Amino acid sequence: MKYNEEFFETILEYTSDAIMICDRNRHVVYITPNAYKISGYGPEEWKDRDTFFFLHPEDKEFMLKRHQNLLASKQNNSSEYRTIKKNGEIMYCECKTTPLPDTENYLQVVSMRDITERKLMEMDLLYHKNRHEVLQNSLKQFSDDLSGVMKLAEFEIRLLREIETVLPGSNPSILTSFPMDLRDGELVTVANKLLIKLGDLQQEPYILTLQQEAISDPMETIWLETIAHYGMMLFENLNIVDNLMVQLEKAKHQEETPQWMLRMIFNLQEQQRLTLSSDLHDTVLQDQIELYRRLESLLQRKEIEQEQKAKLFQIEQGLLDIIHEIRTTCNNLRPPLLRELGLQMSLVNLFDYIQLSSTYKIHFISEGLSELSLNEEETIGIYRMVQDLLHSAEESAAIECTFDFKYKRNCLKMIYQDNGAGFSDAVRLTSFRQRAKSLGGEVEMIPRADEGLQVVLTLPLTS
Repeated sequence: MKYNEEFFETILEYTSDAIMICDRNRHVVYITPNAYKISGYGPEEWKDRDTFFFLHPEDKEFMLKRHQNLLASKQNNSSEYRTIKKNGEIMYCECKTTPLPDTENYLQVVSMRDITERKLMEMDLLYHKNRHEVLQNSLKQFSDDLSGVMKLAEFEIRLLREIETVLPGSNPSILTSFPMDLRDGELVTVANKLLIKLGDLQQEPYILTLQQEAISDPMETIWLETIAHYGMMLFENLNIVDNLMVQLEKAKHQEETPQWMLRMIFNLQEQQRLTLSSDLHDTVLQDQIELYRRLESLLQRKEIEQEQKAKLFQIEQGLLDIIHEIRTTCNNLRPPLLRELGLQMSLVNLFDYIQLSSTYKIHFISEGLSELSLNEEETIGIYRMVQDLLHSAEESAAIECTFDFKYKRNCLKMIYQDNGAGFSDAVRLTSFRQRAKSLGGEVEMIPRADEGLQVVLTLPLTS
């Protein structure tokens, strides 16, 4: 079947790609009409001009080198670059060039496609992935840091520093007086300021304030609300602690913190961890999963080139890693099914999980532990102490460690041993000692030269 020249001209006129034939000096010999629509420049503006005239300045040097390599190699070439349309808009293009070295003046066939929508979507996905990672890491680090904060001044410094770091230019500060009545935790806008009341201090409002324009994305608002919600609980707890410090002042001649105070502190910490775990799960994790689904849907589009799919696949894998990290953080903040499974099965699950990534071997021995009935405070307390010892084993480069539990006559005894090095209980196991004391237990730590550490925990149980 024969086709006339008019038929081919019609096809070229309606194809979505701009087709050009250029000479050695990149001057147009032939160009399809849709190139004018794509660029905004008319036929006279293309005439006798270097086709690179509307390239983005930052991409011009790269494209010049690409053209030189194409002339020298005589091989097909493809690349992505930015152009500036006549109206000033930046357009992302995908260019495929086929050289014709045997033609007069070395002609090249150039196919140019507008991929702006796809590139903006990719950049948006990558931005949200990276931003989610920053916000998630911020929440995790903020939680870890505040677990040891015991004074309001320390909390204020840490809070303002975190907000300024994550939201540059926000200029956060604390107000201790305000003409309007605000509800605790309510995010309000006044002029160009965002205000969140964290509580009351000596019958005066304690308000976090920052510049509204510092927040540019809804997920940053969620992050701020989560930080503020966590801060509200800690602020309230610190107020209680400040009041109780008056009682501690009376007992200042005692060398150690009273048991009732340690018990209260650890209970407050667990409540804060539970709330933060729920916030992470219900906000940041769900946003990440939704972002992953959008990316998965994008990967199924047939018009996306294989090379671009490979890049998007890498982003997808990075999102899966972040989702896994968030879930791990939530589980560490509040171990799942701890109350339902009981202490023994929860420890089995913990050891199995740690063994997947640790370099040391864990031995677990228990006698009468499955028959033991513990209250929630005792269960979480023992679980956290085991976590402290596992962290100690990792820090001391132990090769193996052993947990030996025995329950007799309303008394739980745990003997822990490892073969690590460089033991320093003052640095690594202070939390372990304090938790044991808060539950009325006794601890004996026996560092053994070149043989690691032995810890004996004796815990009377009255459940």
